Amino acid sequence: MKNMLNTANLLTSLRIILVFPFLAMINTGRYGAALGIFFLASLTDFADGYVARRFAQHTQLGRLLDPLADKVLIACAYVVMAIPHQELPSIPIWLAAVVVGRDLMILLGSLSLYLVTRFKDFKPSVISKVNTLIEMGLIVFFLSVNSTPSLGVLRGLQPLCYGIVALAVAVSGVDYTIKGVMILRGHRRPDSVAAPNTESS
Repeated sequence: MKNMLNTANLLTSLRIILVFPFLAMINTGRYGAALGIFFLASLTDFADGYVARRFAQHTQLGRLLDPLADKVLIACAYVVMAIPHQELPSIPIWLAAVVVGRDLMILLGSLSLYLVTRFKDFKPSVISKVNTLIEMGLIVFFLSVNSTPSLGVLRGLQPLCYGIVALAVAVSGVDYTIKGVMILRGHRRPDSVAAPNTESS
């Protein structure tokens, strides 16, 4: 238990806690404050990884919490940014559905793979990491242009950004699907090879 309650895991837990004030700020239209909280959460993301590597504080709990914290922060942000509020800008509902749907697909797919193959060495691919950066980039862009008057002229770029995020999500989803199929094939191959040997004996 002491190993679980280390500095790295506490920083990750702080990132999860920051989700609540972050969402509250967006929901009330205080996009500047939400942007500040988002940057603080991003700093904890960098800090927990550094501390875990520097002081050998890698734990099973940390491996679970770290990606979970990122997913919760991003998914919740997209959902709240898509909720229509009077006189407040919002992102398209379909975009939030695409982002959250991808995460649910990956979660259910990983669970299914584990139940069938007992494979649990799931690691984010380069494409997945790029997709996460793009999703986070849109959050920063949306909050920035809608909280800073001088950046208001950039609002016309929002539809283009929505398309880029949707494309990144689609590519990442295909990438995960291909990897899932490969894991299944790798699991079934030994069975197909072993069957002829059993018959010949």
